[in-house]
Amino acid sequence: MAVYDGAAFVAEAIASVLAQTHRHLELIVVDDGSTDDTVAVVRSHAARDPRIRLLCRPHQGHAQTLNAGIAAAQGSFIARIDHDDLWHPQRLERQLNWMERHGIDICGAWARRFGAASGTIRFARGHEAIRYETLFTCPILDSATLFRGAVLRDNPYPPDAIVRQELVQCVRLLPHYRFANLPRVLCDYRFHDRQKTGRFRPLIAYRHAQLCQQHFARMFPDATVAEQATFAAITGAGSAPLDRSGIEAAVRLFTDRLCPPDREARLRMRRRWRYLWAKGIRNEDRDIEVYQRVFRAFRQRA
Repeated sequence: MAVYDGAAFVAEAIASVLAQTHRHLELIVVDDGSTDDTVAVVRSHAARDPRIRLLCRPHQGHAQTLNAGIAAAQGSFIARIDHDDLWHPQRLERQLNWMERHGIDICGAWARRFGAASGTIRFARGHEAIRYETLFTCPILDSATLFRGAVLRDNPYPPDAIVRQELVQCVRLLPHYRFANLPRVLCDYRFHDRQKTGRFRPLIAYRHAQLCQQHFARMFPDATVAEQATFAAITGAGSAPLDRSGIEAAVRLFTDRLCPPDREARLRMRRRWRYLWAKGIRNEDRDIEVYQRVFRAFRQRA
């Protein structure tokens, strides 16, 4: 757990870790130079449970704080939790069993929003669907993901990963490791007004688009310049609605590149096409025959 000025929520997060049905764990809390009562709160819990280790560092940023925790971890598996999120009691037990049964290197899970938002985040389940979903969004939640320890030790977070650390790791690790998401809600993901998501929205959107386009280039190294430009147009931060030529280019991109044989991945891309049509195409340029052309290609691929 990396934490900076998290006194308002950190006690709840700690309690959710210590309540795990998988009891053989250590909780490493790395304080990134907090200026509030975070350290005092953590120390009070550590005095009551020897499984808690507190590391205090000067303020250096989230990625380097995470890496300090990874370097200190002794377990064969490493889980992450943000100081404002909560784990369900069987989170670690269920994911450990799932990873051992299916040979998974990185295992996420579904999450429930709470606080200033609600609803369930149902991430893609299989590796291939996760690969395709990463073209448009982050397919895991750090607070719901369990890594084999060697994966993070060999691939620490880049120091310049100021935002979107989860997506940075997905883009880097997907070509080399097996991903999955357990289709069960195992984490509560808190939304509140102090989150980086709200405070750094323009930077996050810009970095998100960069990473998605980087992932596209890695997945399709033979993509043409035109295909790369079309993908950038539909994923760029603040993307403008597509004109008629842009729509035709998007249709070709989905039918040629984004129509995978894997069933779950294909269903996810169908949803992306539906979302793009609703949000990224002007009403006056919508043509139902063009819209259905992608779905016909997807049916033929099934």
